[in-house]
Amino acid sequence: MDITDYENKLHTKVNIFKSWAKTYYPEITEENDNGEWCYCYEFKEMISSALNIIEKCSAASATEQMIDDLLYVIARDNECETIIDELTDHNEWFSLLCRCSLKTHYTNAKWQFAKNLSNYNGNDNIHELVYDFLAVEDEYTERLALEALADIYPEKAEAYAIDFWNRNKYENDEYQKIMVLHVLHQIRSQKLCYYLEIAEHSEYKYLRMNAQEIREKIKTDNFDN
Repeated sequence: MDITDYENKLHTKVNIFKSWAKTYYPEITEENDNGEWCYCYEFKEMISSALNIIEKCSAASATEQMIDDLLYVIARDNECETIIDELTDHNEWFSLLCRCSLKTHYTNAKWQFAKNLSNYNGNDNIHELVYDFLAVEDEYTERLALEALADIYPEKAEAYAIDFWNRNKYENDEYQKIMVLHVLHQIRSQKLCYYLEIAEHSEYKYLRMNAQEIREKIKTDNFDN
């Protein structure tokens, strides 16, 4: 098979899946897709075709259609994350698709790349894309990007974490604030105790619980040292 054969096969499998999804789950959109609805023969065939391309084709030969189809498959594969896991062993494909995801509406692909960006070990500069993922206007993607920032550029994470805490960008920002606490704890920020104190008096139940858990971790860390 040449690259055109791989491209055509994937595009066919994607269109078959789209038709199946439109028929049986017309209410599912990019915004409310939790990945649990798509385990069917059509989905598995689409995944298999995408994996074939990643394993057997060069990223340098990818066409716009192939890239769009692969990003669509990644977005639909947001429960098991099979494709994104495979991409961690294929740096050229990861780099290409990561960059391209930012130009699409595939939110469920974007958060997977944000989540895995810190594990990328290629020799280009895509780690810098974490800053783009921090501003994609999607709460979950931005939250995972903040976590990735703490791994990639820990010296920059404190400022972004505090901005996340204070910005009131999303109506429900409880999980944003939870991530802030964990990031501040991870980078051993001197400002952690201040935000733990605020969190412990918050109206958010899970924020309070996470603050208490981090307090216990700090006690354990101090005891071990």
